[in-house]
Amino acid sequence: VRLGVFKIWEPAIFSLTPEVPSIILPWVLREKQYKPKRITLFAADFAASCVASPIIEEYLKLKVMQWTCKLPRNFKQSINVQKTKRRKKLSYVLQPVRSKDAPQVANINCYITQMLAASLGLKLFDVSRRILMYTKETDEYKRIYAVCRGTFPIHELCGTMTALLLARRDVVGDNLPQWKIIGPAVFLHAMANFRGMKPIFKWNSSTPWSEMQINRLKKDDNGYIWKQLIPQTYSKLVWMTILFRVFGFCIKNYYLVGRQAMKRTTTYSGKLYAFNAKLQTDAMLKKTKND
Repeated sequence: VRLGVFKIWEPAIFSLTPEVPSIILPWVLREKQYKPKRITLFAADFAASCVASPIIEEYLKLKVMQWTCKLPRNFKQSINVQKTKRRKKLSYVLQPVRSKDAPQVANINCYITQMLAASLGLKLFDVSRRILMYTKETDEYKRIYAVCRGTFPIHELCGTMTALLLARRDVVGDNLPQWKIIGPAVFLHAMANFRGMKPIFKWNSSTPWSEMQINRLKKDDNGYIWKQLIPQTYSKLVWMTILFRVFGFCIKNYYLVGRQAMKRTTTYSGKLYAFNAKLQTDAMLKKTKND
């Protein structure tokens, strides 16, 4: 990603090749005493940290969950290829994997728990590495920052949103493409990275307060460290409000998806088309209300 940005904004750096392999050009500019433009550095860092990294991390968590366990589901998404005179048109179709007489899946708890396990595993790897790197004698409040790293809930919130949307597709039968399933999590993760949270490929850990979007702790004679952790600026208050709204979104959709899955097996048992019509009607009414 960085190499592509430099190809567009700083093509002059490729004059260093073949002395320097092009694949490592963005990381050796300082050694070669080459100073790129500030807008180029910002664009490269934004593309890598706020676009590519959130997509890769959220997609990796989804795949880890799918590879490590067999989730119960009622539907399976397949690709339908429609050939036309000019080109092939791809569409995604949901096909039932259970017969009408077979028991249907109505519990989505396994989706949440398995995704939280995958998210916490990735978070444990990242947080442990950063805690072990913040161990210099001049580093202050090591234990407090270590605890705050563990409680910073970005990975958990992103994973929960992905799990709920996946359950809506595989259990309820709402035909969602892959990008819509991980899209909200990628957007929240990108916002956190833009505010200072380090992506998983960055190893520097000298400013943990910026990574968790909290105030930098200072020595206070009164000893009230917890007062410094309270957001004191408008931007931090807005960010905390966004996180609480995302948490509310997860609770609300956990209840709604669970209720829809239960209705599908009770009220609309054996009436798949009627249930799909109800889902489409609810989506249209919600869209009309938002407009």
